[in-house]
Amino acid sequence: MIITNVNEGKKARYSMKGTRLTIENQVSIDLEERQSDVQKVIDVCLDNQLQTMREGLGAWYVATIIIPPIQRLLAGTGEYDENDNEVMSEIELPLDMNKVELRLWGLPEEYGQEESIDEGVTE
Repeated sequence: MIITNVNEGKKARYSMKGTRLTIENQVSIDLEERQSDVQKVIDVCLDNQLQTMREGLGAWYVATIIIPPIQRLLAGTGEYDENDNEVMSEIELPLDMNKVELRLWGLPEEYGQEESIDEGVTE
């Protein structure tokens, strides 16, 4: 996987298991399932309170994932047509993780800090 740091600052933690990318233990994406005939771009962002991370646009970018299009290979089927030409078939190749790019954005300083002020709690 190609890792690009877009800007300065602390970056989100991520892990890979096979083709599944997990960011900050909050967002998990199977990259091979998302691969299609065209390049796919997936954004992971924080909400307005800078607490909840989710896939899609939000108030603060955390990561941008770029998945290359499905690659196909022509292979002979072992059969021949009426003109004695070999019949070919397209085979989808598995996702090449070396071509996937993960762009990491700097996290806001406020991210992950516990709220230290009681917000109107009465007993």
